[in-house]
Amino acid sequence: MKKLLVVFVLVLAMIMAVNAVAEETEITYESRGVQVPATLTVPDGVESYPIVIMAHGHGGNRNEGSGYIDTAKALAMQGIASIRMDFPGCGESTEPFTMNTLSNMKADVLAAVDYAKANLPVTTVGLFGYSMGGRIIIELIDEGFLPDAAVLLAPAVNYDIYHSLGEELAEQAIAGIEAEGHYAYTTRYGQNLDLSKEWLDDMNKYSYPANVDAAAEAYDGPMLVIYAADDAVVDPAASQYVADAFGCDVVMGTGNSHSYGFYSDAMDIRNEVVYGAAIFFTLNLK
Repeated sequence: MKKLLVVFVLVLAMIMAVNAVAEETEITYESRGVQVPATLTVPDGVESYPIVIMAHGHGGNRNEGSGYIDTAKALAMQGIASIRMDFPGCGESTEPFTMNTLSNMKADVLAAVDYAKANLPVTTVGLFGYSMGGRIIIELIDEGFLPDAAVLLAPAVNYDIYHSLGEELAEQAIAGIEAEGHYAYTTRYGQNLDLSKEWLDDMNKYSYPANVDAAAEAYDGPMLVIYAADDAVVDPAASQYVADAFGCDVVMGTGNSHSYGFYSDAMDIRNEVVYGAAIFFTLNLK
């Protein structure tokens, strides 16, 4: 995989800079009885195509800075469509963040797959998950949905409320959830989030590393794990554990911690992620 990156990353970057052959459409689709806002990107001039469903991280949004926008364009350049959605309480979602549970996020991913199969000439389905989005892909696999290929960017498989908030704030959150049914707080990135009891229950439903081991037992399809040795949010050892459990390829994006160039100007790292994912899906979905 790393040899392929050396050959293709600069080539794809130059092609995309000259001619981004893609059509983006803002859509909504139904999931859980609500309308989920999303962006559909399809390659121009292609009769049928694979599709990648892109799941963002905890408190993020469908664009993940601009990283998912670039990824969608890179995929379209290779004849691959994509759908990226705003999970509850994020981006243009009209739901409160208390609805931002792993169960609801997983339902929204599966509903996007159903929408694509019902409305588009799709051939195969891939999943791309960033951080918490990577975790829900692992859980979906464990629960029986087996994509044709998957890319996990720093999957938060070992996260619990203590990893999310730190010990002191986590204790406050647990007490608040027990007393009020939810806990509102501001993240280190300035996001105002409101955690529900359902979110906490979902976080506690699966434990690491048993969650990874069970999913790896269920899935023998192609998978790529991308992570950084300097990731200060998701433990790099957990990402490597996923790669080892699934016996899959690894791409390193070290040098920008958990941002991966999506939320910074570290374009070299962003390109490793974006084009690494695009190459992988091209090789394994088409």
